[in-house]
Amino acid sequence: MKKIIVSLLFSGSVLANSAQQEQQINMMLTMMESMGEMTRMAECIDLPQARLKNVYQQTLMECGVGDMAAEEPDPQHTACLKSSLVKRSGVPADRWLACENSDEEHEDPLMAELDALNEQIGEREPTAAEQRQMDQIIERMQQRGVADMQQMVDAMIAGSQGSEASVTLPVYPEAKLLINIPSQGDIEIAEQRYITLPGASFVTTASPAQVLEFYRQQLPGYRIHRSALSAATDVAYMQNIPVDFDYSRDFGRAFSIPHIYIQPAKAGSQQQLPGAQTLFFVYYQPAE
Repeated sequence: MKKIIVSLLFSGSVLANSAQQEQQINMMLTMMESMGEMTRMAECIDLPQARLKNVYQQTLMECGVGDMAAEEPDPQHTACLKSSLVKRSGVPADRWLACENSDEEHEDPLMAELDALNEQIGEREPTAAEQRQMDQIIERMQQRGVADMQQMVDAMIAGSQGSEASVTLPVYPEAKLLINIPSQGDIEIAEQRYITLPGASFVTTASPAQVLEFYRQQLPGYRIHRSALSAATDVAYMQNIPVDFDYSRDFGRAFSIPHIYIQPAKAGSQQQLPGAQTLFFVYYQPAE
């Protein structure tokens, strides 16, 4: 689970300065604590959790976060991580490796149950009882997937708190920060690579119209764009709009342009801010 979170948050990171790197690392460690990964590793490595967190922090400040979503890890970065973790903790490298992999070695009981049922059925058609059992297992797997995703979102929200100062565009007054990715990254769409800006999401009890009016006053040089492929209630307020641009079709380009994307809040936003009416995203240039 930790590797999934890291890939989502820090893949292809382009760090502007050491302060931004430190902020990213603190977010990552907060997320590891929220997900229970820090506790698991502390118990496996046999280090106090506070000391383990310090070891991780110093190691990542020395070696950098790296591109953890890369198909092949950077050998130099991997070597730096291994050396620094051993040096700072006094724990042998093989123990670190065993603990890193231990969470992936446990067999998924639901998948094992499904495999056993499929083996029992073989080439024949399942009975009604077997089909019901199979459907129940799949439903439990889906429910677990939803719960895991919610836990990950909650961890990302927890890791983002306190990072509001990194947002270099105005933020609607008293809006609540959800998730902030304070580094540039890159995405590849149709074999074309785009550098993406840092981005933060917020919710507010103000209406979408109020939020848009605030940004029209704060950023008078920006322009309104409504995608032909999105809901009529959604609006992007952009620093510039390329020729023949449509937000939903050209989101690779959109994420490289400073802008605010405004839409009505979904039901889930009420859990973060009771009475929330608007969800908006701020894509901003990183501080120099």
